[in-house]
Amino acid sequence: MKYCFSMLIAALLIIPNYTNAQLVKIGGGGGITQVLAPDFFTDEVGGYGFSTEWNVGLIAKVDLALIPITPRGYVLYHSLTGNGEFDPIFYGEPNVEFELNILEIGVGAQYNFIPAPLGFDPYLALDFGYTNISKLSANGSEDIPLNEDLSRFGGGIGVGTEISIIPVVNLDLYLSYKMFNLTGKEDGEETISAVTLDAFIIFNFL
Repeated sequence: MKYCFSMLIAALLIIPNYTNAQLVKIGGGGGITQVLAPDFFTDEVGGYGFSTEWNVGLIAKVDLALIPITPRGYVLYHSLTGNGEFDPIFYGEPNVEFELNILEIGVGAQYNFIPAPLGFDPYLALDFGYTNISKLSANGSEDIPLNEDLSRFGGGIGVGTEISIIPVVNLDLYLSYKMFNLTGKEDGEETISAVTLDAFIIFNFL
């Protein structure tokens, strides 16, 4: 994970030197994560009962001169909590509260399809990066058979827009479909997917 984070920072520092970048943008924010799959992540009977949760993160972008492609890097932390009903033989009681955290560190690119100073800048984005899926907690305990952290690679596709607030500050709204363990899965491991809706306050630097 430290290696992936270092690569992200290095890429964002190197890109401007080779692309005649006009602007570096860095910001923070967060939003909601709606878990979609697999079924045992969302089912309230015999599953974890995850639904609409929250996330926080950082984002960095480099606006390039003369082309509508913007490289981007991001760090996003998802906190999932849910409730499920089980046979007491599994967890000692029928109602179980589950917690799971997902950390994403990735890079991507966005295509700005209306390159004009209109006060807003809509875009399409494609992301790919490292994902760490924490141990599952059941009623505050991680003492669960075969419970372990998972390291995977995931990706996402989304649509967003940057809205100018003042010349050096933008509001970035982003709707994305994510697959957290797109690659690196073990045999029989199902894909974990979600839709996220986020808002970031972006600061512009020359």
